[in-house]
Amino acid sequence: MSRLCVLIPAYNAEATLKGVIEGVKRSHHDIIVVDDGSTDSTSRIGREMGVTLLQHRGNKGKGRALRTGFTYVMEHGYEAVITIDADGQHDAAEIPRFVELYRKQSPDIIIGSRATQFNEMPWLRCFWNRLGAKAVSRLTKTLINDSQSGYRLIRTDVLRDLKLTTSTYETEMELLIKACKKGYSVVNIPITSDAINGITTSHFRPVVDTFKICMLYLRSLLWR
Repeated sequence: MSRLCVLIPAYNAEATLKGVIEGVKRSHHDIIVVDDGSTDSTSRIGREMGVTLLQHRGNKGKGRALRTGFTYVMEHGYEAVITIDADGQHDAAEIPRFVELYRKQSPDIIIGSRATQFNEMPWLRCFWNRLGAKAVSRLTKTLINDSQSGYRLIRTDVLRDLKLTTSTYETEMELLIKACKKGYSVVNIPITSDAINGITTSHFRPVVDTFKICMLYLRSLLWR
């Protein structure tokens, strides 16, 4: 397989970023960290760990950080990118499973699904994650177990073919819906999250960001 890299969008992740990078390094892939305007030591940790560091001058949102990373990935000739969160909720030791599945089946997108752990989330987050997965599956006629998971493998050709416009947590759903509508293949792989409730690790704002995701879904009903 050609070159593959790991992309980590990060915002004020000084408490967890070093451990995430150390875990990813064991998979022996290039690492790109996008510091989304952090006010702590996130950038310094990235530099000290020897990864490729991209920086936003201010906080622009997770989706915008992903898009900055995707642009770098496309410009530097990578075949595929694995996205993993900086807060430590994803187990980097599972990266080889994504790569093995990619080699065997050559899907366009692999989603690391937390579906078996949805019941461990706060009830409202559990409800929206289950509802989101069902709604996106029905809309795209594709089996999607976890539409909001940030742990994914994405073929770079998919990124080149999509025009992403959002900037916060709805970007992951935007990418998924637009890719499915263009006929790209998606497979799910079960993962285990170390911080499935997201209470202490995630910058996700339950009311504001859930509203944005719902509005994105409604707009997507008109996409062709």
